[in-house]
Amino acid sequence: MIFPAYVPAAVRAHITNLMEGDSREPLGWQESRASAERQLAEIESAIETKTQRGEVDYLDGLRTQKAKAAQRLDWWDGHVACLRRLALDDRMRDAFALLTHEFSDDSQWRNFIYAAWAARADFARYRDRLKRAAELKGKIADAAEILAKLIRQFFETGINGPSELYSIPELLRQTDNHEMQGHNLHMWRSMRRHVLGDLPRRDIPETTPAAESSEPIEIVFAPMGENSEVDPKDDARNKLGYAWGTAPDLAALLGTVANAARTFKPSESGMIGAAIESRQTSQKTEYLRAFGNLLIDVHNFELKRPIMQAMAIVANVVINLPDVDVNYDDVRKALVRLGRDRLENSGEN
Repeated sequence: MIFPAYVPAAVRAHITNLMEGDSREPLGWQESRASAERQLAEIESAIETKTQRGEVDYLDGLRTQKAKAAQRLDWWDGHVACLRRLALDDRMRDAFALLTHEFSDDSQWRNFIYAAWAARADFARYRDRLKRAAELKGKIADAAEILAKLIRQFFETGINGPSELYSIPELLRQTDNHEMQGHNLHMWRSMRRHVLGDLPRRDIPETTPAAESSEPIEIVFAPMGENSEVDPKDDARNKLGYAWGTAPDLAALLGTVANAARTFKPSESGMIGAAIESRQTSQKTEYLRAFGNLLIDVHNFELKRPIMQAMAIVANVVINLPDVDVNYDDVRKALVRLGRDRLENSGEN
C-alpha cells in the first residue's frame, strides 16, 4: 500500500502489519479476505454442480454454508475497506495533524487506529440479543415456578414418586454428563460417588476399569460410648453424606432459579455496553461511545479537545455515510457519561 506523505510512520507500520501480516499474525487481512472469497466461490460452485446432477439432498446444507461464507466475506470486506480509508482517505490529513501535537510515542498512534476500526460493529445485533435474553429470562422464571408448584402438588397426593423429583443427590446420581465428546461422562461417573459421599457399588459398574479404584473399602462401625479411630476416608464420606442429607429439595432450587431469572438484568460490558447504554439507536452515537470506551478504558487516553476533534473526523471516515456528519460537539456529548474526569472541557455547553 502506498501511503500519503502525511500519514505518520507508526500508523503506516501498524496498518501494513494488519493488512499484510507480521510475525505474530502471519495471515494478514488482505489474505483473510481473499480466503473468504475463495471459500464462497467453492461453495457456489458446489451448489451449481449438485443442482446440475439433481443431488438436491445436499443443497440445503450448502445454501446454509453459502450464507455463512457470504457473511464472513462481508465482514472482511467492511474491515479491509475501513482500514484502507484510515490510511488513504484525504480527510485523515486533518486528524493526523491534530494528533501530532498530542501523541509522543508510537503506541499511542497504534492504539488510536486500533480503537478507530475496532469500534466499528453491528450494534443492532447486540441490542437484539439483549432483548431476546430479557424475553427468555422471564419465560425461565415462569417455567421454574410452574414446575416447582407441580412437584409440590404431586407430593401432596401422597403417592411415593421417584426420588429424582425431590432429591438433588439422587438427581445427580441418575444424571450423566455427555459433554466434551464423552470425556466428561467418564470423569463425572468416576467422581460422582466421591462428591455425594456414597459407598462404592461393586454391582453397578459406573466407570472404566482404569478410572475405578480396585482397593477394598473397609466399613468401620464405632460402638456407642467408645473411642475408636475412624478412617479419614470414611469420615469424609460420612460428612458428605450428612451434608447432602440437609440439602434443599428440587422444588426449592427451582424457586431459586425462578428468582434469579426474574431479578437478572441482561447487559453488555466494555465497548458494546458503552455503545448501547442508551435505548435510542444512533449509529453515530453508538460508534463514538464504543470508540471512546476503547480509548479511555482500554488504552488509558485522556481525551483532550484536539483528540476529540480528531475522533470526529475519524468517525466520519469510518462510518462513511453521506447522511452522517460528526462534529466535535457530537463527540463531547456522546462521551460525557463514559468518564467525566477523563474528558477535557466536558462541562462546555
